[in-house]
Amino acid sequence: MYPEKELIARIRGRFGEDRSLAGPGDDAAIVNLPEGVSLVLCSDLLVENTHFRRSLHPADSVGFKAVAANVSDVGAMGAEPAYFLLALAVPDDLDPSWIDLFFDGIDEACRRFGVRLAGGDSSTAERVFVDVAMAGHVPRDQAVGRHGAQPGDGVFVTGSLGSAMLGLQLLEDGIRDHPAVHRHLYPEPRHRLGQSVRSRASAMIDVSDGLSTDLAHILEASGTSARIDREAVPVAPEVDLTMALHGGEDFELIVTAADLPGEFEGIPITRIGEIIEPDPRGRILIVSGSSEQVLEPQGWQHFQ
Repeated sequence: MYPEKELIARIRGRFGEDRSLAGPGDDAAIVNLPEGVSLVLCSDLLVENTHFRRSLHPADSVGFKAVAANVSDVGAMGAEPAYFLLALAVPDDLDPSWIDLFFDGIDEACRRFGVRLAGGDSSTAERVFVDVAMAGHVPRDQAVGRHGAQPGDGVFVTGSLGSAMLGLQLLEDGIRDHPAVHRHLYPEPRHRLGQSVRSRASAMIDVSDGLSTDLAHILEASGTSARIDREAVPVAPEVDLTMALHGGEDFELIVTAADLPGEFEGIPITRIGEIIEPDPRGRILIVSGSSEQVLEPQGWQHFQ
């Protein structure tokens, strides 16, 4: 592992050139934002052996996903991601090559998503902890939350679901050369699509914990329920319906709106159901033919 002073110097040399901010390397970052905008802030923590395993996940994928998850959260508010802080804690005997590869992933995510590292902190720990806190911006009063879904709105999903969960299973089986594995390791958030539909959306969330769990978040916040057509759920290739309904880390978007276009920049947008009557329980009803039953959230939930 590098000494902290050398680590900071390496980070500044790689990510520090940006006239709109002061940092990394100072006590705090200063970012100049345009007038007439709302600041959107989020944070996402990746913990070794909870979110990733060093024996299984390449270091660059850990760095890439740490940024991508926050880009997805900002995009799910209809906002444009801009800057982020990185807190990194690693064992003091960690091979420096892991750090270098980790920052390769950070660098690739910065270039792919148009965001900048503004600063952060580092420490030692018994295992790897990666915390990214991201700032984005959106025109004032145009951010989209979870709480606006109304009866009569359609429920839409971008892309297809379940491949990230399949990718993890394949990776655990020793299979690496598969599109689903790549999607699990290097996800593609739909932040540009979120910005595109924000003026039409009543509520929006990204699929990080699974369709069943994340849609329930919208319904609970909005005090409504939803009816979903089982056959309309966009299931990814080689994936079964259970994975599509409950698998996490696809980083697609769930959007409620009166109407949306069928695609954005080649990404399909599928209407899978509708918001129905008010219901403080936030129930999801899944329909197949004449059969209707309650869909219980079975995606990822911490502390269970």
